[in-house]
Amino acid sequence: MMPRASVGVRQLARLSLLALSITACSGPVASPSPSVLATGILMVDIGEQVQAKPPNEDFAVAFSRAMELAEANGDDLGYPWIDPGTGEIILSIVTPRGRELVEAAGITLPHRTRNVTHGAAELRRIQDDVTFLHSRGVPDSELIYSTVPDHRDNRALIVISSMSPSLLEYLAAHYAADALAVKVDPTGTGGAPG
Repeated sequence: MMPRASVGVRQLARLSLLALSITACSGPVASPSPSVLATGILMVDIGEQVQAKPPNEDFAVAFSRAMELAEANGDDLGYPWIDPGTGEIILSIVTPRGRELVEAAGITLPHRTRNVTHGAAELRRIQDDVTFLHSRGVPDSELIYSTVPDHRDNRALIVISSMSPSLLEYLAAHYAADALAVKVDPTGTGGAPG
């Protein structure tokens, strides 16, 4: 006969393994891109949906309000996102105050929260600052032709016209790499490689 504690431990181990298996196999449809470079920068493919697309007017209004809340409280909240797989608004929380703001917002549509490291204010500062890299003489910075929010991954998305390892190394060295996403779009209006 086996001791009772040993049976309980084995059952707990089986349940833990089952929970991990279920979690690993049932991720959300709109999960972040799997292509993270060694620098920590996320690579986004052309056509990947990283900006929220409200399915109807109610969601458009709720998303707009969530974005306004994030912009007004950019140290406490990151970018909101509408998960097309679940139909939920995802609210990005940086601080305990951010959680309080979300709870006080009275959102009535399906939603959930996620904890993030970078607030909307920091991501906006990165987007703005990157636009000045060419004037600072950063190699290959003329390849940058757009910066936009990456709502899905709560990052600053930098769109470049061709791949430049030296530019990516510069970005990773000067900004939090886990706050950056890069899309290479050769059809864009950025400059030609030098």
